Amino acid sequence: MPSLYEVLRYIHVLAGFSFLLGHGGSMFVAFQLKKEKEPERMKAMLDISAAAWPTMMLSLVALLLAGIGLAFLTSAWGRGWVWASLVLLLALTIWMFLQGSGVYHPLRKMLGMEWMIQGKPQPVEKARPLAEIQAHIAKTRPRETLIIGMGGFALILWLMMSKPF
Repeated sequence: MPSLYEVLRYIHVLAGFSFLLGHGGSMFVAFQLKKEKEPERMKAMLDISAAAWPTMMLSLVALLLAGIGLAFLTSAWGRGWVWASLVLLLALTIWMFLQGSGVYHPLRKMLGMEWMIQGKPQPVEKARPLAEIQAHIAKTRPRETLIIGMGGFALILWLMMSKPF
């Protein structure tokens, strides 16, 4: 029978993979939207990205809870790498949320789709002209988002594996 440590470590790693899997679809959508010219295809892509949201959030919660459990089991709360990992995860989560909602909620609105403000659905509005939609998409920076997101995730992984301080 596996120990509690082994179970939590397994959940922590599996949740990390699940989070990246869920997030991967949204990242590919961010890149593809910059090339897309058809509003209906843009809407479908945004719906695919939105469909990944529950997987991303549930995985993030499982990752966080299992990591906290592991820190308690191993008495790691006095180690700097644990706190650095938590702070970095929190900062990345906030930055990604602000980045994504600041770009893709307005885009959904512009396309005449349901959109949100502070988690509350807003009424669908008339779609804006394609040129305005494309101008908004042109301002997105998916490469920057990918570098910051993967860089942060890689740094957290390094902290967990090397436990430098």
